[in-house]
Amino acid sequence: HGFLCTVTINRIYRDSRGIRWSRGVSKTVETGGMAMGKKDGYDELFDGEPNAKGQKAAGESLFPEYGGKVSGKAWGRVWQFFTCQGYPYSIFFIVGNEFCERFSYYGMRAILVLYLTYYLGFNEDTSTALYHTFIVLCYATPLLGAIIADSCLGKFKTIIILSIVYAIGNITLSLSAMPPVLNDNDTAYKIMAFGGLALIALGTGGIKPCVAAFGGDQFKDHQRGLLSKFFSIFYFSINAGSLISTLLTPVLRGDVSCFGGEGCAGDEDGKCGGRDCYALAFGIPAILMIISLFIFLVGSRLYVKNKPPGGNNIFFMFFGCLWTAMKNKIAGRGSGGNRKFIHYACPEYTEAFANDVWAVLRVLVIFLPLPVFWSLFDQQGSRWTLQATRMNGDIGALGHIKPDQVQALNPILILVFIPIFEFGIYPLLSKLRLLRKPLQRMVCGMLLAGIAFLLAGFIQLRVEASFDFPESGEARATFTNVIPNSTLTVGVVNGSHNFTVAYEQNVVWVTSAANHTLFVRPTNNSRFTMTTGFVHLDSKEMARVILASDDSNNLVMFAVPGDFGSVPTSENATVRSISVVGEMIDVELFKPESCGEEFHYYASDQEFGNHTPFANLSVAKYSYTVQSSINHKDYKTNSLGTLRGGGVYSVIFSKPNKTFHVTLAEDAPPDSVSIFMQAPMYILITAGEVMFSITGLEFAYSQAPASMKSICQAGWLLTVCFGNIIDVTVAQSQIIKNQAIEFFFFAALIGLMAVIFAIMAVFYKPVEKQKDLYEEETVALVSKETDSEEELATYPDSSDL
Repeated sequence: HGFLCTVTINRIYRDSRGIRWSRGVSKTVETGGMAMGKKDGYDELFDGEPNAKGQKAAGESLFPEYGGKVSGKAWGRVWQFFTCQGYPYSIFFIVGNEFCERFSYYGMRAILVLYLTYYLGFNEDTSTALYHTFIVLCYATPLLGAIIADSCLGKFKTIIILSIVYAIGNITLSLSAMPPVLNDNDTAYKIMAFGGLALIALGTGGIKPCVAAFGGDQFKDHQRGLLSKFFSIFYFSINAGSLISTLLTPVLRGDVSCFGGEGCAGDEDGKCGGRDCYALAFGIPAILMIISLFIFLVGSRLYVKNKPPGGNNIFFMFFGCLWTAMKNKIAGRGSGGNRKFIHYACPEYTEAFANDVWAVLRVLVIFLPLPVFWSLFDQQGSRWTLQATRMNGDIGALGHIKPDQVQALNPILILVFIPIFEFGIYPLLSKLRLLRKPLQRMVCGMLLAGIAFLLAGFIQLRVEASFDFPESGEARATFTNVIPNSTLTVGVVNGSHNFTVAYEQNVVWVTSAANHTLFVRPTNNSRFTMTTGFVHLDSKEMARVILASDDSNNLVMFAVPGDFGSVPTSENATVRSISVVGEMIDVELFKPESCGEEFHYYASDQEFGNHTPFANLSVAKYSYTVQSSINHKDYKTNSLGTLRGGGVYSVIFSKPNKTFHVTLAEDAPPDSVSIFMQAPMYILITAGEVMFSITGLEFAYSQAPASMKSICQAGWLLTVCFGNIIDVTVAQSQIIKNQAIEFFFFAALIGLMAVIFAIMAVFYKPVEKQKDLYEEETVALVSKETDSEEELATYPDSSDL
């Protein structure tokens, strides 16, 4: 969100300092020891001796320590660009610190919901609730950081202390994903993970209000014209860190082996770390946070460290005024009379201060419907990411898009949309007399987010339709014939339903969940003897029934339960091995282009139907090696085929005619809905973010009294906090069981809130923009050809400005 503050922050800092330069002025204006030449739309600062009229002579550089005089306006700008002339060197340490910190935060956050779901083992609703609880803490703690910085420690010490807390949290979270550290103790994993997340939330939230303001403190009076460039660079570093980390950390998670290699067979919980190396994916952000702290400390001697103002904190005064007004109103004291409620706080508080508090309350009231937008927006990292795990991320020769990488679309689109809206869409709408007011644009942004969630709901319906799982009370059995050159007939004993199964054919039978007595008889080969058997099918079960023969040509039928757990993600295939060899065998699955095995299976007995639990393998082409555990010369190596994302497979090993044979059977189809279908969702919600967030920040600032702007900005941040509380409530209550219906619910909710907000906007009377005192003084100064010494004596000096 930081990048969206650029335009507003520039205006905030200039307005708060009284620096709103008028353009095209050629006259040099006296401002208490500094002259500002204005010509051709550029601000130039000079430091020279005053002439007879008390004005400075242009010519001597303000920055002799960076090279003295610079001749020529154009050459001066080139020199300034390449030598950083005019910029405090300290800001580059601050920008580097911010880049690394944002890399750390967004990299960790990108994979967090998958870590909670697939590593710690929480269900999707609980993982979503925990993810949004973390965001709630991240947006509640900035208020604490601001109070600490302004009341006692100052910005510098606050950043140092909370950055250390932040780094400890990152390290703790990374250690929680290291199986050797905690000996596979599930409770210890979770305690360590939650402790790390709490420290990260305190650290990132606490330094949020301090770093940008600390950067602004580094500029002296003659450098104020460079502030806009600094904030542009500052917020570009935020987006750069976010974009790079969102693309990189999912790769570290999914494509790097750790703690014993990829594909740990039989590791149902995945905590051996093979397929998903969360320890490394969290470890790199931890390292970046340590680097961030180091960079910040290196620049310590260069910083301007303003002491905290101390005294009464504006936040305490604000709430104290409200409490006093309420207390006096109840007790019948104070000077409220027929005036506003807040005036009951007088005379304990001045009437001017009470009026400022009332102005802030008007803004905070109109903020009430806004948290719903953030409840939708922040689901990009939770529900939308979980939806992407059920979608096909294949991009052909370029590889595979990971579900947690799709979030990178947001910072990319932000960089694209801001200039498009500022220089294209808004001017066009203005000419058409549409969406000219800030609140109108915010309503439009909310509606765009609602449309994005409508689209998410329809995509979810399509994703769920592709699962092809039996309904409650039903079961599905897939029959596979592994006898070469045979066709078998399968049917229900004393029943009318039967079907034929050819060699290596998969025939699906959907029936009720119950015990079924089935028969198998040969259709075209009389040398086999008919057999019967029981098959037990539970509700929603997807069993594999193998049809084979023993050495005596007796038909054999056995069912292998389909207990593969949750639906596999799009970047993995779920695989098990089934043996109908009748002897002990060793099996290895591997990628031809990589070293080492991906999956190992050892059949320790000769029982037909011996099988492994399901294991997750990465999406790729595989080969296999199978050999007899008795006769090691009896082996076979061959290509198995391609395992596709989201698919569930049984690798069936048989030995007809004394030769090993492998059948790759599909228990559940791979994901078929393309992950690119999420792109329109991201386009819509990012466009909504530009219209809602930038406009909302500007509105919050412009409508706040000068003494209360920090209160309004804190109120704006708290809308994000409360929006995520809505997400926690909906996810944890589990009132809505179907994910598509939940998406539609949020679309309807924000539609309702947009209508309410639009009605409130109609009755809201905006505060008139106050004229800038310095701007009026400047106009007065340059409106005359000459100034008398008496008039010059009345002009404000630099301290007044």
